Amino acid sequence: MGKTFRESASKKAAGLAKKRENAAKKEREAAERAEAEEAAKWEQGAKQKTARQIQEEERRLEKMRQKKIKEQLIAEEEAELSKNTKAGKVKNRRRK
Repeated sequence: MGKTFRESASKKAAGLAKKRENAAKKEREAAERAEAEEAAKWEQGAKQKTARQIQEEERRLEKMRQKKIKEQLIAEEEAELSKNTKAGKVKNRRRK
């Protein structure tokens, strides 16, 4: 006996749904690939820092770190002086 319409219709619908899913998946992959290629072009065209610029940036950051450490030490020292003696308070008064 042959297949009935009910049996073949459900198989046909399932096949068409799978075909749509595969087409959508293929489009997504193509879009992602195109986006990755575009990103690679932008990266390639982007201006790269030279070794000298990198060294200058490192020096600048190191100076900032040293400055912060120095300021922190000074603040700790001032806090310690103000705790131990009243001299710290007297120094900060304005003379009239």
